[in-house]
Amino acid sequence: MNIGIKRSHRDYIRFVLLGRSRTGSNFVRGLLNSHPQIIAYGEVFKTNERVEWGLDEYPGTAGELEMLQRDPTAFLEQALFRGYPNEIAAVGFKLFYYHARENGLEALWPYLEAHNEIRVLHVKRRNMLRTHLSRARAVQTDRWANVSGEREAEQPITLDFNACLDDFTQTSQWEADYDRFFSAHPKYDVIYEDLLTDFNQQATGIQDFLGVKRMQLEPDTYKQSQKPLSQAIANYQELKEKFAGTRWEKFFDEPE
Repeated sequence: MNIGIKRSHRDYIRFVLLGRSRTGSNFVRGLLNSHPQIIAYGEVFKTNERVEWGLDEYPGTAGELEMLQRDPTAFLEQALFRGYPNEIAAVGFKLFYYHARENGLEALWPYLEAHNEIRVLHVKRRNMLRTHLSRARAVQTDRWANVSGEREAEQPITLDFNACLDDFTQTSQWEADYDRFFSAHPKYDVIYEDLLTDFNQQATGIQDFLGVKRMQLEPDTYKQSQKPLSQAIANYQELKEKFAGTRWEKFFDEPE
């Protein structure tokens, strides 16, 4: 991906890759960056201590960090949504629901709400138990991505019922709240499970939404967990029984 000094333009699609952790956002961002017309930055507004561009070839400068700290909307307009080579047709960044909520970055959210030309790729995972398990395992092992494609060793882990319940409730609320927040924006739901089962159709839909040429997209991260939930969670049966009869029991419908 070449983002150096060339004849540039600003007439490209701007987008946000919205979601929460462990829903497949790294997978989707990798797919986007495999397309020569797309630049998808990382968690740029995660912190005001550094600019996390998420691209090895673009480490950033001290001036950009100072701009982010001083005026995050100016940073968005001048540093992120700046001029790009003419072949670039879509530029965006990954944003979690809880990013830019403190330390002077809060102005980002009303800016995004007001600029409804910015498109939203809303990444979701139907099975929130998978999301919760993925995060718990990542915290336990400090392995946040599989970049090799090799099968990883998985030991069953025990999940706390109340922590699961809180996470299901919070995630569901986030998804509803931000669908409303971005209701005036062009929005496309990217469902992680659908990407796994019908990759070509989903990849085509994403590219059409961003207005780029259809191409075969390639991932740069891979699925970390390969086991059924009943084998990955040590107290699976206990949790299944406790969630029976609730709105969350569907998360336990996977084949055992």
